[in-house]
Amino acid sequence: MSRMKKNKVVILILIIIIFLAIFLIIFSKNNYKNLKTGNNITNKSKEEIEQYILNISSYEAKVSVTIESNKNTNSYVLIQKYVAPNKSSQTVLEPANIEGMQLYYDGSSLTITNTRLNLSKVYENYNYLSNNYLCLETFIEEYKTGSEQDKRLLRRRRADCTRS
Repeated sequence: MSRMKKNKVVILILIIIIFLAIFLIIFSKNNYKNLKTGNNITNKSKEEIEQYILNISSYEAKVSVTIESNKNTNSYVLIQKYVAPNKSSQTVLEPANIEGMQLYYDGSSLTITNTRLNLSKVYENYNYLSNNYLCLETFIEEYKTGSEQDKRLLRRRRADCTRS
């Protein structure tokens, strides 16, 4: 083949590739906008979201917590797990000096474990973890049993916690 024909073939192939790329980009953007699959919270009404949250029976979350006192500010990163009806755990990821510290609650007893030092302490008949406002299950239980005014206050309290 002559050099001129080779150049024309290369140009034709490049034009076809460019048109295919443009077509794929336009097609994928239009389909993406109309696609309503998965756990997409924007596709649900307020009532559907509320029912979804109230029916959560287990979850795992990575939580960042900042505690401000009169003297200093401490930040923590935790992994929080919950399985209905009353099993929950929290594991400290940060700061490094208490990394690996675990709290496990099975509905009646609280076990605190320091994995670095191989130490463990069990508190029998422990009832106070259920009022842990860092945990989603506490919010859900109080929301289920509260009045409408209580529910508005809980929503506002939860929103305040997530903003800071």
